[in-house]
Amino acid sequence: MSVIFRLQIRTVVTVGCLIVIVSALSGCAGVPRTPRDAKAHAAVEEDEDQGWLFDRLMGRKKPANGVTEAPAYDSGVRQASAIESLPVVDDAKAAKEATAAAGGTVLSSTLTEEEREQKEKEGSRGLSLEDLDPQNAYKKLLVATGFGPNKKIAQDLFAEGEALYLKKEYKEAAAKFKAAARRWPDSTLEEDAMFFQAESYFFNDQYSKAQDTLDNLMKKHENSRYLDRIVLRQYNIGQYWEKMHEAAPHWPVTPNLTDSSKPLFDTWGNALKAYESVAMNDPTGPLADDSIMAVANAYFKAGRYEDAAYYYERLRKEHPKSPHLVKAHLLGMKSQELVYQGPMYDAAALEDAGEIAETAITQFGRELGDQRKTVIEARNKIDAKMAERDWEMAQFWEGKKKYGGARFYYREIIKGYPNTAIAAAAQKRLAEIKDYPAKPPNRFKWLTDLFPDGR
Repeated sequence: MSVIFRLQIRTVVTVGCLIVIVSALSGCAGVPRTPRDAKAHAAVEEDEDQGWLFDRLMGRKKPANGVTEAPAYDSGVRQASAIESLPVVDDAKAAKEATAAAGGTVLSSTLTEEEREQKEKEGSRGLSLEDLDPQNAYKKLLVATGFGPNKKIAQDLFAEGEALYLKKEYKEAAAKFKAAARRWPDSTLEEDAMFFQAESYFFNDQYSKAQDTLDNLMKKHENSRYLDRIVLRQYNIGQYWEKMHEAAPHWPVTPNLTDSSKPLFDTWGNALKAYESVAMNDPTGPLADDSIMAVANAYFKAGRYEDAAYYYERLRKEHPKSPHLVKAHLLGMKSQELVYQGPMYDAAALEDAGEIAETAITQFGRELGDQRKTVIEARNKIDAKMAERDWEMAQFWEGKKKYGGARFYYREIIKGYPNTAIAAAAQKRLAEIKDYPAKPPNRFKWLTDLFPDGR
C-alpha cells in the first residue's frame, strides 16, 4: 500500500471523527441504529466510559448500577389508565413553562404541531452559525454541568441574599443576588436580583460595580419598575465622583488601586458617564435636566467650552421648563463667546452668542434680575466684535485699492451696528473715500485691448 493511499485513508477517518463529534455536541440528530446494529455494538458501548459530562451532552442517562432495567409493573396505574383517559393539557405553553421551571425537559406530548416540527427541524439542521456562538456554547455547558437556569435555586439564593442584605452584610448579599440573577435569567426575579445586587454594592461603597450593574440592568430591563431609584443612584454616583476629582484631580490614565469607591481609571470621565446614563435612561424624569446641566457645568469648569455650549443648548431645547433654563442661557452665551477665536476666524460661535443674549433679554426679562444688565453689556460687546469683523474686511479691500468693496462693508457697519464705536469710525472713513474709484485703474490697458471679451 503506497504512502499517499495510507495518508488519504487517515485523512478520511480523521474528518469523519470530527464530523461525528461536532454533530454530537451541537445536538444533531444521528441515524438510529437497527436492532442488529445495536446488538453488534452492545459490547462496545458497555465497555466505553465516555465520562459524565459527555453523557449529559449526548443526552444519555445511565442508571446507578449501569444496567438498564425494565420498569416495574404497577397494577394501580394499569387499572387507572384502563378506566380513565389521561388528562388533556389545554395550554401546551403553560405545561412547557411549568416543566422548564421544575428544571426538567419538555415532553413531546406537550408540544404543539408547529413546535414539534420546529424541534425536528432543529434536530436535523446540522451545524449552524448559532452553534458557534460562544454564548450559546457557554449556556449549553452550564446546563450540562448542572449550573443552568433553575427557578427554585434562584429563589433560594435570592432569599439568602435578602437575609444578608437586611443584616447589612452587603458584600455577601451582592454575591447571592448575582448568583440568583444568573440562575433564572430574563425574568422578574432576575430584575429584582440585579437591582438589589447594585444596592448592595452601593451601600458597600463599591460605586463602580454598582454603576456597571445598573447599566446592565437597564440594558436587560428597559422598563424596570425600579427606574426612579436607578437614576437617583446613578446621579448620586456621578456627583460623588465629580467632587472626588475636584478634591484630588489626576490624569485619566492614572490607575486607582486602593479606593473601591472610585473607578479604576478616569474618575471625572466616569462621573460624566453616570450623568449621561440618567438622561438616557429617564429622559423625561425629574433628574434628566439636572444631569445635563451637571455635564455642561463640568465641561465649562474644565475649559472645554465647545462641549459646554453643546450641553447648554441641549438643555434649552429638551427641557424648556427646567429651573436651570436662565443659567443655561447665560453660561451658554459665555461659552460661545469663549469659543470665538477672533475676526479672522468663523463667526458662527459669535452669532450664536448674540442670538442667545437676545433670547434671554426677550424671554426672561424680570427673571434675569441683576443679570439683565450683564446680558445687555454682553450683547453690546458681541455687536462690537461683529462690527470689528466687517471693519477688518473693509480694511482688506482698501489695501487692494478696491474701494467699492470697502465702502460696502463700511455701510454694513453703520447699518447693522449703529451704536458701536466702530460705526462712527466707519462713517468717517466712508466720507474720506467717497470719491475714490471702485476699482484700481487698469495700467495695462494697451495689453488687455489685444484680447477682447476678457480673453
